[in-house]
Amino acid sequence: MNDRKALWVWVGIAVVVIAAVWGGVSWMLRSSAPKPAMIAPVHAPAGQVVAGFPQGLILGASASTSPASAGSASGSSGGSPGILAGITNSYSIHYSSSTNQYTAEWVSPSSTAALYAAYTAYVTKSGWTITKQADYPTLKEIFATQASASFGIIITPQAPSGNAGAKVIATYVGTAGQ
Repeated sequence: MNDRKALWVWVGIAVVVIAAVWGGVSWMLRSSAPKPAMIAPVHAPAGQVVAGFPQGLILGASASTSPASAGSASGSSGGSPGILAGITNSYSIHYSSSTNQYTAEWVSPSSTAALYAAYTAYVTKSGWTITKQADYPTLKEIFATQASASFGIIITPQAPSGNAGAKVIATYVGTAGQ
């Protein structure tokens, strides 16, 4: 009987050793496997739109102007005056030679409803196909496609300040300025 107990003890030790070796080898293989490269965004200088973002997608203003001058009606070109109060963030992410993302964020003195109406009309007249739209009191969004490009815009009230106006985030995915 003692021999049988000793045999089970050795079998148990062998199972523990094999499991430890297997776990160690698995851990080493996982930790030495190449990690996917992180794609870092390239930010535009403060107050400017990143190169490659289609300037026509920012209605009513010259997107390269500084926040101080961009909000005035005289600083506007085309579209509705006063839609842009200032670029707050803009960046690009290059996924491949043919797929890039260009994003611009800005504050507008216009209401969310006025911006939503202006962008709905612009997208429709410019040959984009609207794939998704939402019109809620605190969120307005439009997503559209055109050829091999996609455009999305999200418009929210300027919160938490309670001031009139809106925060706008526009994203274009395609090739630069297509």
